[in-house]
Amino acid sequence: MIVKAPAKINLYLEIINKRPDGYHNIESVMHTVSLFDILEFTELQEDKIELVCDNADLFDSKKNLVYKAAKKVKEKYNITTGVKIKLTKNIPMGAGLGGGSSDAAATIVALNKIWKINDDIKNLELLGATLGADVPFFMTGGTAKISGIGDVVEKINTNLNYDFVLVKPNFGVSTPYAYSKVKFPLTNPRKISKIIGTLERGLGFEEAKVLFFNRFEDFIFDEYQEIKQIRKVLENLGCASLMSGSGATVFGLVQDKGNIDFILNELKKYSWNVWLASSFEIERQK
Repeated sequence: MIVKAPAKINLYLEIINKRPDGYHNIESVMHTVSLFDILEFTELQEDKIELVCDNADLFDSKKNLVYKAAKKVKEKYNITTGVKIKLTKNIPMGAGLGGGSSDAAATIVALNKIWKINDDIKNLELLGATLGADVPFFMTGGTAKISGIGDVVEKINTNLNYDFVLVKPNFGVSTPYAYSKVKFPLTNPRKISKIIGTLERGLGFEEAKVLFFNRFEDFIFDEYQEIKQIRKVLENLGCASLMSGSGATVFGLVQDKGNIDFILNELKKYSWNVWLASSFEIERQK
């Protein structure tokens, strides 16, 4: 079985407060896009999990979320056979694109089928949440409101069909480090209701420029000026632009498909990593 694990971007992200357990409550709108890691699963008769990855940084398989996800599924459902997983990484790490969480979700969903567990998606989401706050979202993807520590997922009834340019500098931003820079009280706290209502009606380009919001920019841009520069360049190229998650990727919503080649050519002037992606719905759960 071959499965695509999509990246996500945050169209909106507000940090609500810091919890006694050290985590932060957030409100966000996540949206899956067509930049994929690829996972290939082969069932084994031996009682083992074998992970092969093309990324040297993920060589220690037992620390990889894919391995951890497979191990959790195997233990929870008392599976006595094994699986070989080949992971091809295309989603960069430290990018704010959720690649590791997406890989974990794809693994849980795939093994639910391969091992003929056939458990309900809600139970799979609960299992995924033990691996990371973003994992439940990637079970179904699309567009969703995310709250709590990132583990509460509410689908947004919208049909987005956008084109995006994703731009990442040659470094990543650690999510724990980004949260460590957050200072309360926040300046002019935002409410998520306006962007959700607009998404349900159909979010136009001019509305996107106003409603796209990421609180992390207040704390990340001062230290990582290059990320701020990327956003400015994308805006100057006519995109509605925002940093995704805690960085370091910035996305630009392209207003006119006819401008894509021009935008990509202009970005070649810089040493950044660039991907073209579009809105993506995860078909495996339909």
